[in-house]
Amino acid sequence: MANTAGKLKRIGKWIGIALVVVFLGIPVIFALTFLGIQEATERQWLGKAPHHEAIAARSTQPHQVALLDVGFDSLAERLRLIESAKESIELEFFIYEIDTASRLITQALARKAQEGVRVRILVDFAMPVFKLAPAYVKTLEAAGVEVRYYNTAGIQRIFAAQHRTHRKLLAVDRKRAIVGGRNIGDDYFDLSHHYNFLDSDLMIEGPIADAITNSFELYWASEWVSKPSEINAEVQQAPLVDDLLGTLSTKEMALTTELRQHASEHTTSTCNDMQFVTDYPGSGVERRKVFLAISELAHEAKREITVESPYLVLRDDGIAVVKSVVGKGVHVRFLTNSLNSTDAFYTVASLASSLAPLRMPNLEIWAYEGQPPAHASRTPASSRWGVHAKRAVFDDDTVAVGTYNIDPRSANLNSELIVICRGNPALALDMKTSMRSRLAQSKPIVGTPQAGGEQALIQGADGDAVFRMRAIAPIARFLDFLM
Repeated sequence: MANTAGKLKRIGKWIGIALVVVFLGIPVIFALTFLGIQEATERQWLGKAPHHEAIAARSTQPHQVALLDVGFDSLAERLRLIESAKESIELEFFIYEIDTASRLITQALARKAQEGVRVRILVDFAMPVFKLAPAYVKTLEAAGVEVRYYNTAGIQRIFAAQHRTHRKLLAVDRKRAIVGGRNIGDDYFDLSHHYNFLDSDLMIEGPIADAITNSFELYWASEWVSKPSEINAEVQQAPLVDDLLGTLSTKEMALTTELRQHASEHTTSTCNDMQFVTDYPGSGVERRKVFLAISELAHEAKREITVESPYLVLRDDGIAVVKSVVGKGVHVRFLTNSLNSTDAFYTVASLASSLAPLRMPNLEIWAYEGQPPAHASRTPASSRWGVHAKRAVFDDDTVAVGTYNIDPRSANLNSELIVICRGNPALALDMKTSMRSRLAQSKPIVGTPQAGGEQALIQGADGDAVFRMRAIAPIARFLDFLM
C-alpha cells in the first residue's frame, strides 16, 4: 500500500509539472519568440521611420461634421453618401461580412460602378474574420468594382501575420468621408438578432476628406497589398457567388425602403480645426503614429477626459500616460465592456488582472452591462449589446473618433487612424450626451465609492464565459501584446 501511495504521489507530481509546462511554459516560450522577432523588426526601422504626407494632415478651413451614434442611422448615411458619388468611392475595412448590410452596401457600390464611378475596396486578409473571398470578387469585378487584400501573409510568418490594417473608412469624391469604429456587417448597424455593437462614426465634409483619400491611395499602392487572383486556391471558394449581388429578399427590399426614408438622428456642426492621423503601412513600431497623437491629446487636456473603447488593456507605456495625466489633476473616465457585453473574454481577463495599478486618484473605469440601449429609436434587434466605439472627449470642446482600441495591438501591431476636431463644443456635447447614456447602463469597476472591481466585471456573464476568462487569466498578462 505504501509503494502504491508513493507511486500515485509521484505520478501526481509529474502530471502537475506537465500541466505547468503546457499552460505556462509553452505560452512563455511563444511570447519570448514573438518578442524576439518583433525586436529584430523594430531595430530594422529604428531611427529611420518612413514618412509620407498622407499619414498626417491638419486643416483650419471649415468642415461640416456629424456624429453617427446610431448604427441604423450610420448605414442610411453610408448609402446616401455612396449614392451621391460622381467620380470616386474608396472603402477600407478590417471586416467585410457577407450578410444583409454588406449586400445593401455592395449593390449600391455596383450600381455606381456601372454609372462610371471608380469604386475600390481594400479589405484586411485576417483569416479568423476574412469573408470577402476571391469568388465574390469575380462578380464584383464583373460589375466594375476593384478589390484588393491587405497582408496575405500566412501564419508561418509569425510577426508579419500579426500586422493588420484595422482602418475603417468610406470616402467619396475626395470631399466627404465617414470614419470610425464600424466595419461592414449587420452587428455594426443594429441589424443582428444575436449581438449588436454600440459604435460611433464621424461624418466629415471638407478638405480633410482629401487627406483621408490620400491615405487610402498610400495603402492601396503598398507592398502589403495583393490582388485576389494572386491568392492560393484553398481560399478561392465561397458558398454562393451571388450572395452579394443576387436578388434581394422581400425583407431586404423592405429594409432598403426604410433606410431611404429614414430621418437622420444626428445634428451637423462646423469644425474649424480638423486633424487626421494614420499609421504608415507595414509592421514595426516606428510606423505607428496614432498612439503618439492620442498621447499628445491626453497631455493637452486641462480638466477632463472621457474615453470609450471595447478593450482596455494598458501596458507600462499606457499606464505611464494615464498616471501623468491624472497626476496633473485631470479627471479620466474609461468606458469599456464587461464580460457579459463582449466575447473577448481574454481582454477582460487581462483587465481584471491589472486593476491594482489602475487604482489611482482621478481615474474611473466603467463596464457596459450588455443590455440594449435604453433610448433606441427602433426596436433592438438583439437582447445583448457591447461597446465597440473608439472615441474620446477632451475638456468639453475637443473630440477624437477613430479605429484605435486601448490595447497593445492597436499601439504596436495594427494600422489605425483617427480624426480630431478641436474647438467644437456642440460636437463635444453630442458625444458626451451619448456617452452618458451608455454610462447609465454600465457598472463602476474602479474609482467610485460603488466600484465593484473584478466581481463587477464578470457579474451577469454566463458560467462558460466566466470559466474561459478564469482559464486564460494565468497567461493573459504574458500574451497581452497580442490583444
